Amino acid sequence: MPAEASGGRASGGLQPPWLIEAIDQAADLIFLTDERDRFVHVNRRCVDLLGIPPAKLVGEAVVLYVAPDSQAAMLDALRSARLGDPAEAHMAECRFVAKHAAPAVPLEVTVHPVTVGRRIVGCICVGRSIVERQDALCQRLASERVAAIGDLANRAADRINNPLAVLVTHVGIIERAAKEGKPADASSIEQMRKAITRIADETEGLATVADTSIQKLLLGRPIADLSAGPTTTPK
Repeated sequence: MPAEASGGRASGGLQPPWLIEAIDQAADLIFLTDERDRFVHVNRRCVDLLGIPPAKLVGEAVVLYVAPDSQAAMLDALRSARLGDPAEAHMAECRFVAKHAAPAVPLEVTVHPVTVGRRIVGCICVGRSIVERQDALCQRLASERVAAIGDLANRAADRINNPLAVLVTHVGIIERAAKEGKPADASSIEQMRKAITRIADETEGLATVADTSIQKLLLGRPIADLSAGPTTTPK
């Protein structure tokens, strides 16, 4: 695989042009290496993550842009990909050096070998920002929690509104009977008592769900569905 490049692209390398553009626009850092672990092609994401233009990296050894404590892991992933099963991906968490001595950028790098015929000529690597991945996970979990809380609120409203409607109906019946000087209807009173009991039961159940959910949040465990209710431990 040739190391010469123009604008960060290896000559005679990535084709067709739309594939080059797609790789350049990717949200992850994507780079190709040769048999000597040198950059052959780097997409434009390196400007955002590392503050380094692609053309500066092409032809340079990958380890020169990896923090010292991560160099062994990066080299091991590259060599394992070249020497191992071509169908197998290798992963490494590495810290890449950013421009102007900024804090190193932690990336999760997935490495696949690149073959021409039967010969492995280098690797293609995809680096995902660990910080951005964690931020995205936190945002997703927050969205799931908000949605679950909304679902819990809707269920609570449905469960309580029904017995409340029964109460309102039978209060009206008793009021009309009182205005007409008639005794309160025994069946209406019984229905009201049942509705009150249902509301009390639902309120107690919702309080238990809320307490359990808050405990899970404080423990930092992800909650797929707050409305699922408390879990019980088998005895």
